[in-house]
Amino acid sequence: MDCNEVKSKWKSYMNGECREKDEKEIEEHLQGCSQCELLLNQDIEKQEENHLHVGDRLNDQERLLDDIPIKKQKKWLRKAKWKNRLMNALTIFMLFIGVSIISGILTAFFFGFGTDEGRGEKAIQVIRTATQMTMPNVYLAGGGMNTNFYYTMDIDFQIQKQLGREHKSIGQLHGKMFFNLLNVNREWTDGQYDVKLYFMHPQFVENQPETEQTFYQETLQDTWNTLDLLPKGTVSELAITFDQLYDIDDVYALLHDYDLDIVWYAIDTGTEGKGDTYHSPYLSANSDIWGFHEHAIFDFSRDGGSIRIRGDGHKRAEAFKTGLQFLAENKKLVERYIWYFNNETSIEDRYNYVEENGVKTYGVVVTGPTKELLTLQENNSIIFATLGEVDFWNWYDRPAGGTIYN
Repeated sequence: MDCNEVKSKWKSYMNGECREKDEKEIEEHLQGCSQCELLLNQDIEKQEENHLHVGDRLNDQERLLDDIPIKKQKKWLRKAKWKNRLMNALTIFMLFIGVSIISGILTAFFFGFGTDEGRGEKAIQVIRTATQMTMPNVYLAGGGMNTNFYYTMDIDFQIQKQLGREHKSIGQLHGKMFFNLLNVNREWTDGQYDVKLYFMHPQFVENQPETEQTFYQETLQDTWNTLDLLPKGTVSELAITFDQLYDIDDVYALLHDYDLDIVWYAIDTGTEGKGDTYHSPYLSANSDIWGFHEHAIFDFSRDGGSIRIRGDGHKRAEAFKTGLQFLAENKKLVERYIWYFNNETSIEDRYNYVEENGVKTYGVVVTGPTKELLTLQENNSIIFATLGEVDFWNWYDRPAGGTIYN
């Protein structure tokens, strides 16, 4: 470097802020330039004078800076530069801590942490509702949200289903929000979720040629045969399709004499009976299906209070409509979560259809002792059935229980 280049970087050099390469070149220049070395001595003297007590005279024991060896001067200079660097780093760190604390407070307010009407709670309710309304016998439990810094929020839930009398975990749901943007990932217990529960809409079956209807009857018979082969000491889940649309209370009458639990209701929203070349006739979690889980009816029950296990069909119907309306009002969040959502018919259209035609079910998911489910083959109202999971006998009430998640 020449003198002009050194002077242009002099302030950064004295403050310890210039690059290591520039610092090395400046020091090499100082060794051969008496004029710049004099400037260095003058600046060092000024720095030392700033550390002396203001207003006090120098006593006789204090030596002038010019009497100090150049090696010690360079040592002081290096210490001063490192001190400046540490102070700058500390200032930046403290500023980062302060900004993070403020952002954490603002983030909590933004997502409405601790309130039922905040953005965070609304996102959670969308995820919970959309899950239990589009996945037969699947719902979320044992989780919540946690706000972070810089307008981000984490959402974590256990994904569960009912099999017999047990509520078993089948995976974990992890969500993250950045402002109003939602991103959700699901980690299934076995790395994947095998969809085994399928329905068929009775109107679609009715319009099929006789050969197709014969095929559906053979599939139904295969389900009964499988249940017959399973041992007595097991419980199973079964998706059954009825011969027509029924009110929910009518379903209770159809299944009144069977020792089983109804855990999920498939609801007609106006599009399910239109299977064609582009629409599969089979309706389930990986297609356009809508319904509600028995475990989640209290989320949108307007009447409140208790709901009978079998009965109060009007309360369940009202809860389904309220949930559907809620999803219609938060369509953007729903579309970020349900990737296979059918945009040909909006949620608003589905809600209007149900509001006009009533809440009608064409099938339900039931669970109970395997041999008890086998007796459903005598019910002429069932035209199609598929078998889901099977587990060891648990058809009894435990006096105590619980789940540890971590």
